[in-house]
Amino acid sequence: MRKSFLVILILSMVILIGGCSKKQQGTAGTVAGVTTQVTPKPLTVVPCYGDPSYYPQPATSYTTNPQYPEQPGVSNKNGFPIVQNKITMQLATPYYSYVQDYEDNDTTRYMEELTGIHIDWVLLPEINPMEKISLMFSAGEQLPDMFFYCSFPTNMLTTLGAGKMIIPLQDLIEKYGFNMQALYTERPIVRTGMIAADGNVYSLSGFSVNEANQMAKRMWINKVFLDKLGMSMPTTTEEFYQYLKAVKTRDPNGNGRADEVPLIGSTNGWHANIDAFLMNAFIFDDATTDANPVNRRRLYLTDDGIVQAAFVQPQWREGLRYLRKLCAEDLLAAESFTVKQADVRALVEDNPMKVGAVASGGPHEFANTTGERRKDYAVVDPLKGPDGTQIAWWDEFAGPDNGQLVITKDCKIPEVVIKWVDYCFNEDFRMRNRLGVLGRDWRIPPKGTMAVDGGDAIYEEILKWGTPQKSYWGRGNFWTHWTTTKTARTGDPWELDLRLWNALLEYRPYRYERMVPRNMPFNVEDARRYSELNSTIVDYVEQAIGGFVTGSMDIDKDWDSYLANLDSLGLKEFLKLTQDGFDHTWKDVLGYPRRGKLQ
Repeated sequence: MRKSFLVILILSMVILIGGCSKKQQGTAGTVAGVTTQVTPKPLTVVPCYGDPSYYPQPATSYTTNPQYPEQPGVSNKNGFPIVQNKITMQLATPYYSYVQDYEDNDTTRYMEELTGIHIDWVLLPEINPMEKISLMFSAGEQLPDMFFYCSFPTNMLTTLGAGKMIIPLQDLIEKYGFNMQALYTERPIVRTGMIAADGNVYSLSGFSVNEANQMAKRMWINKVFLDKLGMSMPTTTEEFYQYLKAVKTRDPNGNGRADEVPLIGSTNGWHANIDAFLMNAFIFDDATTDANPVNRRRLYLTDDGIVQAAFVQPQWREGLRYLRKLCAEDLLAAESFTVKQADVRALVEDNPMKVGAVASGGPHEFANTTGERRKDYAVVDPLKGPDGTQIAWWDEFAGPDNGQLVITKDCKIPEVVIKWVDYCFNEDFRMRNRLGVLGRDWRIPPKGTMAVDGGDAIYEEILKWGTPQKSYWGRGNFWTHWTTTKTARTGDPWELDLRLWNALLEYRPYRYERMVPRNMPFNVEDARRYSELNSTIVDYVEQAIGGFVTGSMDIDKDWDSYLANLDSLGLKEFLKLTQDGFDHTWKDVLGYPRRGKLQ
């Protein structure tokens, strides 16, 4: 099936790309310019890692484009610096709170010296940047040259492209995408997923797979409390309830006060929504705390490839009953529906120890990355629910990372931008922008050094992820040949990547393979309607989860009105649009209908 899947994808890519190239007239790069040959000069900075065949080369020529009179001459493909005289481009991107400075930053300096381009930073909110981005487009204000690593939803890209708020990129990619084209040759599914319903490419996608992150809906339990209470690691929802109850009533921190918080999640941590782990003991739940509504749909597929909404099923109702029971007995902190991850971390790090269990993708989210408290928490395997359901969420469609780069209508230097971004697909950039400066922030380990996953390590981290720093940006890595499982083992049993890898090994047997793909090309009207329905339904479902669990809504008395409200909000239309998109794009290539029963 895999071979047929790949063949179909390649054929569809060829057809679609051929169609889009015929459609596009007058986009960037199609107007003849003047090319000036130059004597190549040694680059002031050189790569430090990766395949030398992808290293940037000294520029041999510069070409002007009369379509963009404000743009300087642009160097030949893979030629650097990109421009002969330094210019400035404006880049908008979400910030990471642990990046102390984006201007006074080693990656910023390297890119400016290599490319000849100074960055004027427009920092967007770390949480829910799309809200700010939507306002920027709707306000009619001057837009930055590009939005960098912002995760635009597919339907938003279609709408902005049709409204000519962002420009098509396929001609630019063909002319200047040296590293991009290497990725699309190796991973044709990435290019296929970038093509909109009208045949244009409005955004760049990257490719990166970290298998441990594909199964990141995890729960972490306080092993110190567990041992002190003389209890074993919970394996069922009932055993987990009994543990939480013991934390609440038996004073495991020994201070004589009932100040323990048995269980807490957050609204913005990595897979920290309280239903992410627990609801999978009742029915599949794929929702995250991601701001993009398409990542919070709570949909799944039957064996026949029929899209279903988990949040209207009887099993969902039973899961809500369980969560309500926890909350009613003060075992689940009601603040989980309002609190931010930083506050959860402060609570976990407080003395005396108070928190019994935390919903989170990893301990680095809720405890200090180099502190002692992170050692006190152990991962909980997927719990078995009352009817035997035991699911580990698996992101089947991880890899292609869509909607990460758009060039706006106000950009006067699109060819400069695309060449600058192309270097972000280079492995050397990836290492710099994720690890920092070679020799100071990371090192290449001796040959034969064991990696986290048991293979050969390709790097050893010195500057730990999440540490406040000015070495790199963290965002903007478009093509990764390695994952964090390729870091050298340190001998520390609490090393983050090792713990996440070991958690993956525990979760693999419960992997659930019925996830609904995120990216389905809609036409403009369907994209607009899908986005509207998706946001409205997700918001209502999440409000209802909070209401049912905290008690402001009654699971028995209000359930029917909850279902009626979903009908009035357009749930049937939403499911039909999803089904039509799935049938058109994914059903055959994924091999539906599938044999076998759902877990």
